[in-house]
Amino acid sequence: MQEIRILVYELVSTNKLSGQGLRIIQPVHALGSGKITIGHNVTIGWFPSPGYFSGSCHIEVRSETAEIFIGDGTYLNNDVTAIAEAKKIAIGHRCLIGPRVTIFDSDFHVLRVADRMNAASIVQRSVKIGDDVFIGAGAIVLKGVSIGDGAVIGAGAVVVSDIPPNVIAAGNPATVVRSL
Repeated sequence: MQEIRILVYELVSTNKLSGQGLRIIQPVHALGSGKITIGHNVTIGWFPSPGYFSGSCHIEVRSETAEIFIGDGTYLNNDVTAIAEAKKIAIGHRCLIGPRVTIFDSDFHVLRVADRMNAASIVQRSVKIGDDVFIGAGAIVLKGVSIGDGAVIGAGAVVVSDIPPNVIAAGNPATVVRSL
């Protein structure tokens, strides 16, 4: 059953995923005209984590300038969403990305009502997630953020500013709780 779902998502995707040793355990909707680069031995999806049978991962590079990079040995758990509007989302090597994590390089709309449909008003900034980072379930990483190597982001955290290396950050907005 899961193999059929994975095949269907691959068929309706507009972008293709490839990487040496890539393991796709959950359906992935790969969309857009930008570039998706996947390192060696990346795993997308995890059994028996939540959402395994019912969900899917969503990886989207919306414009030709958009890019998503996933480093060697990284695991994306079930229902991860990464959308690069026009910049780059870089996920380092050996990262553990929990279920239902969301990563955006843009707000996609501005707050002012008069400007919401004006694409030129939208701010996009690259996201950089360092090597050996662990992001807990349901966390959200927003535009312009850099997360340092070895950092841990707590479940449900909303990351709106840079997180230094080798710390635990949690909360909304995410703040450093302690050093590792």
